[in-house]
Amino acid sequence: MLRQNHARLPQWDIARHHSLCPLLVWLFGSVMLNAQIAGEQPGKQEALRPRLFASIPVGRVRYYELHEHSRIHRLFPDSTRQSLERNVRYQLRLYAFTSREHGMTEVACRVEELQYHLRADTLLVTFNSQHPEHLERRIPDLDYLSSVLGTEPEILFSPYGDIARIGGEQLEWLREYIRSEMGKDTNLAAARLSAISDARWTVLFDLHKGIVPGTRIREDSTWHRLVHLWIEGTEWRDTAHIHIAQTTDTTRILVGVLPKLTPTTSRVWLPDRFPTAANLSNGQGHAQITVELAPRGLILRSELHAYTESDISPIGPTMPFRQTTQVTLTWRFIREE
Repeated sequence: MLRQNHARLPQWDIARHHSLCPLLVWLFGSVMLNAQIAGEQPGKQEALRPRLFASIPVGRVRYYELHEHSRIHRLFPDSTRQSLERNVRYQLRLYAFTSREHGMTEVACRVEELQYHLRADTLLVTFNSQHPEHLERRIPDLDYLSSVLGTEPEILFSPYGDIARIGGEQLEWLREYIRSEMGKDTNLAAARLSAISDARWTVLFDLHKGIVPGTRIREDSTWHRLVHLWIEGTEWRDTAHIHIAQTTDTTRILVGVLPKLTPTTSRVWLPDRFPTAANLSNGQGHAQITVELAPRGLILRSELHAYTESDISPIGPTMPFRQTTQVTLTWRFIREE
């Protein structure tokens, strides 16, 4: 009996071995398959999706320098020409003082300094808001552009970095004062209000003009955003075609191209002819926006190049003219406190 039991043991081991074979084959196959998939992942891995947003942390203050360079050319029906060249430097202060629901941020914005230089044919005017006593001659163009001094609007930014609302106690008081001061002269009131309109504040403090998406974007993707611009007293709009033009370890450079600018209104106020209104027609143009974006929503540099042309008919006895405008706006980050 003992011999028979010993004789059966190898048969039991062999049977157990055969029952384990399918399990071993399955385990080995799974390991090889996983190893194969692991080896294939780098080639099939989805492109990186960084979150691209523009914001200011609550409690922080950021300072920027904005440089505006504008060239304006006009051709009159009698073939005479007029040229203006303007250089303006603004020192901007943006203080994020509170956060609201849904990621909204309230930012107190202020133009701390304005340096102005205008050459128009034989006319030359310079101005520094730090030394206003040195101004030799006031002109309408300077009156219009310097209207933003001394007022601190409160701008509500969305989680994406877009402007949701412009208001604040100081700005509302100033607007109400202009309405009451101008009395029944509604045209003059409208002109004064245009110099401190939402569009005017937006051109100063909207550093990326809406091309930063505020969401996760593939590095190789393109997207579109409707963009509004303020150029020489006229509001324009177009759909920007945007892509990431350059990537480093810490920054992204975004470029938005606006191939077909169109004016949003026919009535405009030209800064150098302020406060007289004008009618605009046959307006067209193009623009490009470049934004260098760093971590924490910090815009290091932003640049807008815009070209427009239109027919202008000033209200009154002044002759109409064809106007072309070339504008470059450059924002440069200075410091954060």
